Amino acid sequence: MNNFDTLLANINRNNIHPPPEIEEVLNFFDSKRSRRNNNRCHAYTLLGYSVEKECKRIGEFDAIFIGRATFHFWKTSTSQEKGEYVNLAQRRCRLMLESSSSQFSRQSVTM
Repeated sequence: MNNFDTLLANINRNNIHPPPEIEEVLNFFDSKRSRRNNNRCHAYTLLGYSVEKECKRIGEFDAIFIGRATFHFWKTSTSQEKGEYVNLAQRRCRLMLESSSSQFSRQSVTM
């Protein structure tokens, strides 16, 4: 695909809203541990994950188009749709904090 408008027309909005389940998000970010700072918990980042997944499903791999599509969907999403991603991001943050604090306690005990 080489036309941004065509990309937007081909994206199935139902695959972006509602957001994915928390387990899918945690698995995705766990698999990306080697990348820079995966500890960020932003709704926009999670929306970007959904948009990227949908773009790849329809055969679009251009990172610039995916970024533009993410921005488009963020701007055109309702406050309720954005709120679902905000809630998902907050859940991810809480789970990551709980996970890191339990790892820290286990390390303290073994030392």
